[in-house]
Amino acid sequence: MMIQFPDDANGDMLQALTEAGLDLSQTMTLDFYLIFKRQEKAERAEQALISKYPKESVSLYCNPANQWEIKITIDMIPSYEAINLLEKELDEFARKFAGHNDGWGVMEPEPVD
Repeated sequence: MMIQFPDDANGDMLQALTEAGLDLSQTMTLDFYLIFKRQEKAERAEQALISKYPKESVSLYCNPANQWEIKITIDMIPSYEAINLLEKELDEFARKFAGHNDGWGVMEPEPVD
């Protein structure tokens, strides 16, 4: 039986992962992205994120669009509700530093030979 997800960006992404054969009941490593126009705001946000999520990987870089981007990597079970809640929390956090949430993604697992 195929799980039906809401018709939005998160639902579409989860649907694609399911169709690719990934088991969404298992913990996965997800990358969440926050975008900032100003480097100093991004650097302050990065330090605050490291304090808020000390066990997670947080990295800051300048993306090809010349915006400052923070990637926070979180291991979690990718439920629709949990992702929406975390994205809302990250967006509210980023807005304190004049930034915004810019979605999430998952690295495809390496094929096993």
